Amino acid sequence: MALQPTIVEDRSFGRALKVQLGVLGALMMRDLHTRYGRRNVGFIWLFVEPALLGVFVAVMRVLRERIVPGGLNIIGFAVIGYVVFYAFRSIVSRAPSAAEQNEPLLWHARVTLEDVMIARTLLETGAVTMATIVFLIGIGIYFDDWPTSWVQMGIGIIMMALLGHGVALIVLALTQFGVSVVERIVHPLLYISIVFTGVFYMVWWMPYQFQQITLLLPIIHVFEFIREGQFGPGQPYHYDLGYVWIWIIVLNVYGGFALRRAKPHLEV
Repeated sequence: MALQPTIVEDRSFGRALKVQLGVLGALMMRDLHTRYGRRNVGFIWLFVEPALLGVFVAVMRVLRERIVPGGLNIIGFAVIGYVVFYAFRSIVSRAPSAAEQNEPLLWHARVTLEDVMIARTLLETGAVTMATIVFLIGIGIYFDDWPTSWVQMGIGIIMMALLGHGVALIVLALTQFGVSVVERIVHPLLYISIVFTGVFYMVWWMPYQFQQITLLLPIIHVFEFIREGQFGPGQPYHYDLGYVWIWIIVLNVYGGFALRRAKPHLEV
């Protein structure tokens, strides 16, 4: 009697990685379709939205004041600052609804809340990166003011997204106490935080005693790092990347544990 060949399941790391990337890709496409529809070029709004807000902020800044300390390009300063902050704000502000909006998908063994959050972070980061590149090229062509280091600015955007991701995990975990309650708290705090995050100012513009206080916030270090990549060494910058990465690791590790404990109250 001939033996039937044994089917060996592929459990290699490469196979697992391929499956995981497929899950993230599917979640990103679903999120795009849910937010912007399936017809025409609705997904383009993913890039247009932060771009329009950045232009609006730049126009308001120009109408209010013609120059900024250090002789920096006011349009480039305002636009890039707000567009980069948009990544952080969007990642965090959309966190409370992550479980509720993706509840049907959580029945699938391969889809987890962590996957949902990673997909959203990748989507927002990609959109902001594209909008930033378009603006930098436009500013460079019109004003002949090109970034000193594209790579440094890209690393800064990634760090901003990772900070936002860590905070978003904690926010999602807190929704076990009520989604509406968390949303009512998070959204106003995000709008208020724009005043303190370094979007519209640099550390050296402030008195020394205030500089030490503002540098307690890791997001300000990221903005200083990004602006060095944008404007070059002609300005004094204040940042500590080690400090930022400590915050990134702590927020994401703590957020991961908090979300794991909260899962029984968030998933079906």
